Amino acid sequence: MVSNVSQATLEQEVQTLRSYATEYSQQFELLSQQLRFIESARAESLASIEALVALADTNGEVSTLLGLGGGVSVRAIVADTRKMLVGIGAGVTVEKSTEEAISFLRDRITEMDASGKRLSESLGKLQNQMMAVEQRMQEIYASVQK
Repeated sequence: MVSNVSQATLEQEVQTLRSYATEYSQQFELLSQQLRFIESARAESLASIEALVALADTNGEVSTLLGLGGGVSVRAIVADTRKMLVGIGAGVTVEKSTEEAISFLRDRITEMDASGKRLSESLGKLQNQMMAVEQRMQEIYASVQK
């Protein structure tokens, strides 16, 4: 049988562990969202590279469909397939050659891969901490039931 003092100590530890579990769960969800965002941005960059490679193989004007959003597209002519406008961050857009734009996107993908790896490692560590908290709570419950 557990004494009143040790019962109070165990209850306090359980409360602390529950707080940790809640915090870890919230952090896990946030990191998971960030990882999903990076994966989505990476896929978008890969699709852009594919489109740029296709455009680089053309000469002169190219007819294409331009998505306007909401499932609406318009037929458009790309007048110059050698120069692209590339968003480099903070709302800044610069003109680059198709090759430079592809290189820029590949560099960005490399950065996203590194960020994704760090996030995955953080998720793994966080998951281990969550399992340790869960294990400790199970140990406490088992000791109380004895």
